[in-house]
Amino acid sequence: MKKKYFLALSLSLTMIVSLQAQDNQKISDDKAYQKIKKFSDPLVKDVAIGVFLKENKLGKGYTFKAKNESTDKNGNVHQRHQQYFNGLKVEFGTIITHSSEGKVYTINGELYNVANLNVVPTLSKEQGFQKAVAFKNAKKYLWEDQEQAQLMDYKKPEGELLILPNVKTGGVNLAYKYDVYTLDPISRDEVYVDAHTGTILYKNPIIKHADRLISKEETKEQAQKMEALVTGTAATRYSGSRSIETTFDTGLGKYVLLDNTRGNGIVTYNCQKTTTYQSTHFQDNDNNWTSAEFANINKDNGALDAHWGAEMTYDFWSNVFGRNSFDGNGAQIKSYVHYRQVTGQNLVNAFWNGSVMSYGDGNTSVNILTSIDVCGHEIGHAICSYTADLAYQNQSGGINEGYSDIWGACIEHYGRTGSLAGTPVANVWKIAEDLSSTGTPFRSMSAPRTYGNPDTYLGQYWTPTGDEAGCAPSSSNDYCGVHNNSGVMNHWFYILTAGKSGTNNAPVPDTYNVTGIGMAKSSEIAYFAERDYLTPNSTYMDVRNATLQVATDLYCPNSPEVIAVTNAWYAVNVGEQYVGYPTDVSLKSITGSLNVACGTSINPIIKIENAGTTTPITTVNISYTIDGGAATNLVWNGNLGICQNQNYSFPLGALSRGTHVLSVTTTMAGDGNSANNTKSALIIVNDAGVIGQINTFEANSDVLVSIDDSGANNVWQRGTAAGTQLTNTVAGNSKVYGTNLSGLYPNLTKSYLVSQCYNLSNVQNPILKFDMAFDLETDWDLVYMQYSTNGGSTWSNLGTGATANWYNSNRTPNGTDCFNCIGGQWTGEGALTNPAGGINAQKRQYSYSLASFGNGGATPQSNIIFRFVFHSDEAAQEEGVIIDNFVIEGTLATNENNFETFTVWPNPSTGTVNIQLNTTEKVNVTLFDIRGRNVFNKVYNSTGSMFNQEVNFNSLEKGIYLLNVESEGKKATKKLIIN
Repeated sequence: MKKKYFLALSLSLTMIVSLQAQDNQKISDDKAYQKIKKFSDPLVKDVAIGVFLKENKLGKGYTFKAKNESTDKNGNVHQRHQQYFNGLKVEFGTIITHSSEGKVYTINGELYNVANLNVVPTLSKEQGFQKAVAFKNAKKYLWEDQEQAQLMDYKKPEGELLILPNVKTGGVNLAYKYDVYTLDPISRDEVYVDAHTGTILYKNPIIKHADRLISKEETKEQAQKMEALVTGTAATRYSGSRSIETTFDTGLGKYVLLDNTRGNGIVTYNCQKTTTYQSTHFQDNDNNWTSAEFANINKDNGALDAHWGAEMTYDFWSNVFGRNSFDGNGAQIKSYVHYRQVTGQNLVNAFWNGSVMSYGDGNTSVNILTSIDVCGHEIGHAICSYTADLAYQNQSGGINEGYSDIWGACIEHYGRTGSLAGTPVANVWKIAEDLSSTGTPFRSMSAPRTYGNPDTYLGQYWTPTGDEAGCAPSSSNDYCGVHNNSGVMNHWFYILTAGKSGTNNAPVPDTYNVTGIGMAKSSEIAYFAERDYLTPNSTYMDVRNATLQVATDLYCPNSPEVIAVTNAWYAVNVGEQYVGYPTDVSLKSITGSLNVACGTSINPIIKIENAGTTTPITTVNISYTIDGGAATNLVWNGNLGICQNQNYSFPLGALSRGTHVLSVTTTMAGDGNSANNTKSALIIVNDAGVIGQINTFEANSDVLVSIDDSGANNVWQRGTAAGTQLTNTVAGNSKVYGTNLSGLYPNLTKSYLVSQCYNLSNVQNPILKFDMAFDLETDWDLVYMQYSTNGGSTWSNLGTGATANWYNSNRTPNGTDCFNCIGGQWTGEGALTNPAGGINAQKRQYSYSLASFGNGGATPQSNIIFRFVFHSDEAAQEEGVIIDNFVIEGTLATNENNFETFTVWPNPSTGTVNIQLNTTEKVNVTLFDIRGRNVFNKVYNSTGSMFNQEVNFNSLEKGIYLLNVESEGKKATKKLIIN
């Protein structure tokens, strides 16, 4: 950006205190909060992110750092990226790229515009910390107990300066974030303090299930040797006799609840009814943990449930989803049983404190809280922290709790049956029912309203949240009903799994009928949505969209699974019911040979899919046009069942050099949905260039390939320059190639102008030349040149900033400007002085020696392509670039082409040719395709003074090839055309 822009920005910042509330979407009732972009033609990741940012009006200063990625069963890669602005983390700012075969087909996420925010804090970190401490107003903090803090791997918070969005107002604040862990009363919260005013902006509880929680994490392992891992038998309190993994502790001479066979271990400790975490082991003499020993007044058999439950939780995530513990990296699962939060008073709760599990002994109504679904539920919160990291308030908090209930139910069924197959075990849809002598659960997933929870979004018992009402989240209102409103998520999962019909209690009731798909499929859809699609402030509509996307990826858009997911959400008043068509043909994609390098055949592949719900497809009519011309009609015959697809390829024949638009339409008798029948694709066609022939761009035949990174063709134009600085006079009153010949180039664009393909293998001292004038935003927008020797599959930069008569800049990014610079480029406004003399907006010749690629060079190339790369940033447009008189000069290598006779006939041919060569020695015949790939090589004997040989190339595709012959130390090359 120019200096004048920096000045204006610096002046405006002095008038901004903290809040900017106009440029971001406000979270609202019954709407998706995430932004989604789907690409019909997938793009490379950087380009896709650039398009996504441009559509959402994010300018300079934004970066996205990859956090983690996962790969689903179809091989699709889902990668999360954290948003930053000028180096500051934007809390909640997350985008997720979804890629197949290295290209992004979808991006979703939360983006925040913070460009007008004053990012220089008024308060220091220490001042902000004192505000956070005053807000908590606790009697004791964990950092004051060094031993317990060390066990928890916790330190007094220093504070992190970041940008905090306000999802209710659409504004943003500069804030300090502190992880404040209090011991009296017990709580652990992330507290956000306005870095300008000291106002408490937001509180996110890490400990979610208790008003007062002691979080004292990792206990020091005793300096003792644990060995003799063995399987023991445990008489659990709630799940009968179960096998558990234990360790024989040689120091104690007894078996302890330590399992080192899973991840980095599972260990269960005895807090001995104290308010501190301890490293005291439960012990047994013979590894037969019987009821006689452990069903005692202390309820020690509850520890056996906790240990077995943790093992089953680990196994569920490992065996069902391939996840190595809650963090995906084998984290140790620690459980602390007989934990009290107040001396002399049992804890009637269980919770995950961000590091470990804590179990209270309960009271007369609620027994020791170690049942398997409670284990699965609480560790489910850890899963959420390492995946979607859902904010614990409003709708996202209810979804957070709902997911934990889902995992509790799945793990209960898995632990008691060994799989997710079959009918769920009795009472699996009740949460914590084992803890009550009467079987009364905390919540019901199949009938939430039985226990006062909503089963329908906005229906009976729904707690108004800050998303659709005026609720201000706090611990006193359960952060706007996160436990209560989880009933909607629970009921959706139950309906999806088991099926159900009825009429809901929405404000406008809906009648539904859903066929369940079983727990194996429903849990997979739910998990992949949480892991790969959800972001911190997701709403119920976002979860609906995510689960539908996962079901579509795993199955197909008209599969029973997608229908069930859609209608289960409809049953709980989130979204509409599924609308399908009995007969529906869908054109899914156009792929194949669409980037054609120098004469190779053009064979697009279309994918036809049966998107109907009942009718097989046997005949499809296919119609295609090139550049809107006359239609060509084809017919596909076959048999496609529901959700099946078929690839169909057809040749297009020869097309002129440049870019062309292929439009394809599929139809069939009785097709119920015409909206998915047509797609278009850009075809790029190139051909061979002639050494020494100047491309003046005057004739229509002089067109070059031009293409934008987005897949469009909007930047490079051939014609008459009509700019203010880049005029027709500057161009020499001739046609040129330019970036928008009559105006300013677009922002945030990367575009390419591609040369023809050149054979330099028989050219001595080749040199590339062209005329150019430019007007570019200095150091922000630029042009440079690249080359490819493999048909455009990969590209390398041509030259450096030190190359003579070449680039005028050698700058690289420095964190302040020149973010697009690569160390060699042309940049600068037209009126600035050019190193070669004059100004940048004057046309002059630039040249680059290609000797290393020619005859006698280090890497002689028979097929090399060049391209101009134009790259603009997010602001400040100029007139751009004009290019003229492009040529590759050089002389043929006479020492290698002095066969008195070298004849190839017929040429063109159908594949069989005759080669005649005056030589008495062996002849090496090599054939290269237009991409430079060796497709034929054979050595023939010669008899007499003339070599005559018939060679059969019938197995090769139609196209242009280079035929090389070598004999007597001589070489010669001819172009061969196979029709």
